[in-house]
Amino acid sequence: MNSGAKMHRRDSRPLIFEIVGNQIHEAIEAAWSSVTIHDPIHELPDFPALRPTNPSKLTQQAAGLHAANRKGFDIRLENVIEMTYRPIPGLFDHEERLEEWLHKNAHEIADQISIMTAIDWLNSALDEIHPDTDRWYLGYTSFVGRTIQGSFAATEKPNSILAMVFGSMDIPNHGERIPHPRGVLAVNSLLESMDNPQSMAAVNSWLPALAMYPAAAYRLQIARRAMEAIIRYPESNCSGCLDALIQISTHDPESARLALMTISESGNRSIIHLLADRLDSLSGRMPYLALEIHDKLVVTDDTSLITILSNTLASLCAQRPEEYPARAAYLISIGNDRTIRRLIESGFRTYLDRDPGDEQGLLSHAWTSGGDLVKTRLMGLISEQRKISMEAFEATLRRIGETSDSEASLLRKEIMNREGV
Repeated sequence: MNSGAKMHRRDSRPLIFEIVGNQIHEAIEAAWSSVTIHDPIHELPDFPALRPTNPSKLTQQAAGLHAANRKGFDIRLENVIEMTYRPIPGLFDHEERLEEWLHKNAHEIADQISIMTAIDWLNSALDEIHPDTDRWYLGYTSFVGRTIQGSFAATEKPNSILAMVFGSMDIPNHGERIPHPRGVLAVNSLLESMDNPQSMAAVNSWLPALAMYPAAAYRLQIARRAMEAIIRYPESNCSGCLDALIQISTHDPESARLALMTISESGNRSIIHLLADRLDSLSGRMPYLALEIHDKLVVTDDTSLITILSNTLASLCAQRPEEYPARAAYLISIGNDRTIRRLIESGFRTYLDRDPGDEQGLLSHAWTSGGDLVKTRLMGLISEQRKISMEAFEATLRRIGETSDSEASLLRKEIMNREGV
């Protein structure tokens, strides 16, 4: 071969086409061996569904449809390119760069096209007027199988799960719609197959979407599934499961309460931290429960957890401000300098707006417990307190003086100098 000849990379489109076919084949076999394949959601009385007796029939049918529909593949590929490829403007080697990108990301692109194909088959099966029952078995097994195999594209498609539940591609925009009984069976089988850490990405994507619909959440036991996933797989990202429970609290508070309290007692550090981070969101729906969980979590020697709780306390007490002072005082007593700074930054100003006299003595408590950075932040608040109430200012200095006369004197002098008195 001429040493000056340029090597050309194989066109990636046929390669991706081949990978898609293999992924669909493997997905159907995986689904067949892992889940119960339910009958189609919609059937025409004159054309009942012919239930496949083994996966070979489905894989052969899928292979034939895939091979015969190269145009559909090309359309899906162009859609993926349009959604994910980012060309660099002004460069003249666009085709070469695109080909390089296709080759480098062939399996990820094929994953997206496989899921698109499965969803198109499901769309045909979920047509309420002219359902294609054969496409149901193909679409369901392909989607389920790819999900079981860890498809990233499948986790991004909660609408497909909602379409199955309601038996229609027209997803309801309100929560009162009743799910289709066969749709519940189909999704329930899928969720049962996903009780493993590899499926947590999909579970975190789908459960919050299902939790928005009370009837579907109840029939699919979303609260129980979310709680069990969090407890069983604590090292996975469980944020979506926790969001699902918070969403469920709006229409099934008892189930949400039971699940969240169980999680709060799990003893797992990563779960507890995640729950503490979500207390603010929960407070908007169930403020009493959020405070109850806060009080349970704050009995700890985990300084990172104490800092998280300090940062959220003010928002948890927004609807019940009288609950703030005692909890803030406790956090000051058990926390470190960072904890106290978080309390000051997140809630002291609101607290003083309500009680400028600081009858609970939080300013002096924080001053005597904190370091230099804490004192720097408090000085401005104490100066403002003086402008509002000289009596309250003197009470703050008196409390500080009970611990250190010299610090109280220096603080008075500093504030006087600042105000030019």
